[in-house]
Amino acid sequence: MFSTVGTCIDVILRYCFNHPIHWMLEITEYIMLYIPFLGAALVLKEEGHIRVDILINHLSERTRGRLNVITSFLGGIVMLTYTWYGGQVTWDFFKRGVPALESLRTPMFLILMIIPIGGFFFTTQFFRQMVDYYQKLKN
Repeated sequence: MFSTVGTCIDVILRYCFNHPIHWMLEITEYIMLYIPFLGAALVLKEEGHIRVDILINHLSERTRGRLNVITSFLGGIVMLTYTWYGGQVTWDFFKRGVPALESLRTPMFLILMIIPIGGFFFTTQFFRQMVDYYQKLKN
């Protein structure tokens, strides 16, 4: 909500009065990074991500279950890798004290730390989902 209202006010101030809020774009960019990383695992838990199921619906229940286990495992591996490298970059930026190159000069590790944090939850959810699919398949 803050991002939407702030952007609207910033646009009005920029185009009508030629006096934008200099830090608003920067804050909005950070919010647009944080929102997906904080919400992705919850959406996966609720199975709210988009699925192309035109082919999957023609498979047997058992084959669909196996496919769900495999895709959840692969998703977990991809996100584990992504989380690992995101953590490495965040740690490197923390050690070097790299600031953002914009007006607020926020330390970059504070901006980037959501990548390994959100990635960890996303990875965990993929593996939990894999176990759930496997249990259903076994029963």
